[in-house]
Parts: sequence; C-alpha cells; structure tokens
Amino acid sequence: MGRHASQSRFGMLTGVIAVLAIVLVAGGSWAVGRMLSSDGSSDTTASSERSRSAASSTSAATSDAPSETASPTPTEDPAAEARSACVAQVKASDRIAAAAKNSAAHWKTHTDAYLQKVAGKATFEQTQKVYAASKAFGLADEKEFAAATKQYQATGKACADAVAVAPDDPTITACSTRLAALDKVRVTGTTVQSEWSLHMRAMAGKAHADMGAYHQAWLKAVGGAQKSIPAYAAAAAAVAKAPACA
Repeated sequence: MGRHASQSRFGMLTGVIAVLAIVLVAGGSWAVGRMLSSDGSSDTTASSERSRSAASSTSAATSDAPSETASPTPTEDPAAEARSACVAQVKASDRIAAAAKNSAAHWKTHTDAYLQKVAGKATFEQTQKVYAASKAFGLADEKEFAAATKQYQATGKACADAVAVAPDDPTITACSTRLAALDKVRVTGTTVQSEWSLHMRAMAGKAHADMGAYHQAWLKAVGGAQKSIPAYAAAAAAVAKAPACA
C-alpha cells in the first residue's frame, strides 16, 4: 500500500516536470522568436525590399522616357573659308589701289607744276603754291600706301589657294579675275609711290643739299613720272572693267 502511494506520487511529479519542460521549451521558442523579430533584421529586409522596388520604378521610368539623340552636324561648304579669304585679299588689294590713286594724283600735280612753269603757263609764285599744296599730302599718302601694302601682304596667296579648292566657284572666279587686274595697279602704283616718297625725302633735306645735284635729281624724277603715272593710269582703267568681288 505504501509502495503504491510512493509510485503514484512519483508519477505525478514526473508529469508535472514534463509539463513544465514543455512550457519552458515553448516559452523559450516564443522568447527567441520575439528577440529575432526585434533585433532589426526584419526591418532591414523590408528596407531592402523597398530599395529594390524604388530601383525598379526608376528603371521603368527611365526606360519609358524618350531618348535624346544629338542633332546631326550640318554639312559645311568646303569652299566657304577659301572664298572668304580670297574676298579679303581682293579688298586689301582694292585698298592699295585707292592709296595709289591718291599718291599718283598728288605726284602728278607736283611734277606737272614744273612742266607748266617751264612751258611758260605758270609763274614762279603759282608753281610754288602748287608745290606746297601737293607736298602737304605727301606724308599721309606714304603712310596709307605702306599700311595698305602690309595688309595685302598678310593675305598671302589666298585667291590662288581658293581656286585650287573650288575652281568652279563663281565668286572665287570673279575675285581672282579682279585680283589679276589689281596686281598691275599694285605694281605700277608702288613705282609711283616710290618716286613720290623719294622726292619727299629729297625736299626734306633740300636745305643741306648741293643745288646742282638736287636739280638734276629733280629733272630725273619729273622724267620718270611721265612714264610711271601713265602706266598706273592704264592699269587703273583696266580694274574699272574687272568684275566685282563680294
């Protein structure tokens, strides 16, 4: 009887212990689960999912946006630069022609005054006035002709190069034709300007010169002008018939 009671109590105790073990195990799992859910790992997973969703949205928006392509570069006229350079050269040569026109006019007036006096068509006083009036332009004529020549020289062989690039271009053809006529004005005009400048130097040093030598040099200059000025005039007339360049 006593042994059966002890066994019964032992069995009940064993059952209680088993129940407590089950509760503890269940409670431990629940606690571990709570700790795992509260340690931030679930938040990280959610954040990652949100990032992937945002990236997918951005990618979709980008793919839906219309693509922009660069506009094609317009085709340039290969003769444009050559044409412009040739026009600039002709303009520079036209400037020399304008300078030569002034120099030739003043040099002719100066030398013709002497011829008028020698021919008895002008008095000494009248001749001196003409000398002084024409001489007043001498320095300006010299400076402008030099500046125009420098500008022209800077253009090199622009028109010749332009013809090589576009031989059938009408503007280049017209400009090249005009330049050929202007070249003769430039050459003859340079001769006229050289004579005019040389006499300007002579007049500047007249007070210290030998009068006999001075007079001989003057006669030579007058004689030279009778050739150089007509040659320039003929060249200038030819330019008037040349085509325009623009």
